[in-house]
Amino acid sequence: MSPLRVGTITFDWYPYEVRALRIAEAAADAGYEVDVICLRRAGEKAYEVDNGVRIYRMPSGPSIGDSLLMKILHWCWFLLLAGATVTWLHLKRSYNVIHVHNMPDFLVFSALFPKLLGAKIILDVQDVSPELMGAKAKGRLRGMVVRLATWQERISVHFAHHVVTTGSPFEQVLLRREVPKEKITNILNSADPKLFPPARRCLCPFDSAEERQPFIVMYHGTLAERNGLDIAIRALALARQVVPQLRLDIQGNGEHLPILKELSVELGVSDYVVFTPSCSVDKLVDFVVHGDVGIIPYRCDGFADLVLPTKAYEFAWMRRPMIASDTLAIRSMFRPESIVLCDPAKPESFAEAMVDLYRHPENRAALISNAAEDYAPYRWELSAECYQRLLASLTRKQEPEGHPKEQHPVVGSEF
Repeated sequence: MSPLRVGTITFDWYPYEVRALRIAEAAADAGYEVDVICLRRAGEKAYEVDNGVRIYRMPSGPSIGDSLLMKILHWCWFLLLAGATVTWLHLKRSYNVIHVHNMPDFLVFSALFPKLLGAKIILDVQDVSPELMGAKAKGRLRGMVVRLATWQERISVHFAHHVVTTGSPFEQVLLRREVPKEKITNILNSADPKLFPPARRCLCPFDSAEERQPFIVMYHGTLAERNGLDIAIRALALARQVVPQLRLDIQGNGEHLPILKELSVELGVSDYVVFTPSCSVDKLVDFVVHGDVGIIPYRCDGFADLVLPTKAYEFAWMRRPMIASDTLAIRSMFRPESIVLCDPAKPESFAEAMVDLYRHPENRAALISNAAEDYAPYRWELSAECYQRLLASLTRKQEPEGHPKEQHPVVGSEF
């Protein structure tokens, strides 16, 4: 019998896009042949094999700071390239499943011809488009942009055989939009033990902070206004008036980076805010274990309030205490005793949390223990198994007449 085959399409760079990487490798671990169609960065090969996954890179990519119109044009160009490539590969290999990651949702139509030829289509809703576009769009065009995002999401979800999303907050949004519950599976952005080995954990957060300088608060990820890093910098400036040992380390890229650097200079903390660019996924563990406390200062803007940050899983898994905005998504996974929840509109709330965790190692230890307990049902091994069961159900050759579709348990209903 020929092996089952999965095609993956993502408007991002592979293997640097962590979710696409883990999803593809979970399929490969289950014995599927996996191809990934993605963007190509300067210096990258157009084709290569990585950990058994075949990678086809397209000569197109987003530019930081592009207007929304330019972003849409990039999406449409990639849609055409990916559509031609996946059709050509399908005629050669005959995919059983094609897994398409948003953004954008309409990228799922790149799999039109494979679908007509029998492939099952998964749309991975990593971000809910109307809420994200509503948070990004400004001025008079905002209403039109949200309506267009809602329309393209609706037809894209209808086109797909199944929808995968990242947890309960996004799932609830999709259910309110009348997506059938049986059509949705949650695959969480849990920390992959291959990238975050338990052996790399260390006990530095339990040490007396007064004996070590600096005491590092850390953030890694996208640097956009909605991520609230300006709140973290303002909080650091306030907290350093009480605890001068504090330092904020920020790793990532994004359009808000110049503004954040200017703000740190303006507040007189530029020597204590360390910016480093994004690193490869296999190096990210080095950043996570070097700090003392993780911070997630997301704004409540209608979108970020629904986002379950991957970094929260990574901090919990690697045993780092967390300070985070008090959002619906965060509360859906962590108990109040597992994470310090702060008002995202008040930098002084985050400043108080920084000072308290610096002064009280016993509080840090309690947060670590409780967060690890909360995280246990969301481990990546369980999410990977859930995805593998979904693939098995979609690639099953025949169902007995009238036999109800098998229901698979959802791993976690949050984040």
